[in-house]
Amino acid sequence: MPKRSKEDTEITIQKIMEAVVDQIIRLGYDKMSYTTLSQQTGVSRTGISHHFPKKTDFTAALDGRIFKMFVEHLEFEGGLDNFVDSWLKALKNDEFLAILKLLFHHIVTSENAHEFASKGIDRLYNLVETQYGAGSEKELEWLLGRSLIQLSK
Repeated sequence: MPKRSKEDTEITIQKIMEAVVDQIIRLGYDKMSYTTLSQQTGVSRTGISHHFPKKTDFTAALDGRIFKMFVEHLEFEGGLDNFVDSWLKALKNDEFLAILKLLFHHIVTSENAHEFASKGIDRLYNLVETQYGAGSEKELEWLLGRSLIQLSK
């Protein structure tokens, strides 16, 4: 069998990653599997595991994309109250909730918070502090706690 070109490999990886995002949002991280990804992409389970040997490799590859999707639900202009209101509104959005579940899942299931989750939370803290100043982390912590309660319902 001839070796695949670098371009073909990149196309395959992109196809897999698009399915990963779709399934994380639709099914949740726990229900996403090599089998469901194979069914959606037409790439064999072996082919997928060649590029992503462990399930956590998907989230590492998605880091920037997931964070971008997350913050797109939030309003950073108009002050801290507007940010809080946008977060509370986002708690009614399935995509936002799926991303929160993914973040929390990786924080609580790893001995040390998975790099994907810890980097995402750190970025969020930095973004909020930069935008709203010192002390704004208390509002973020309240929102994260409120989010955990929402997810447990």
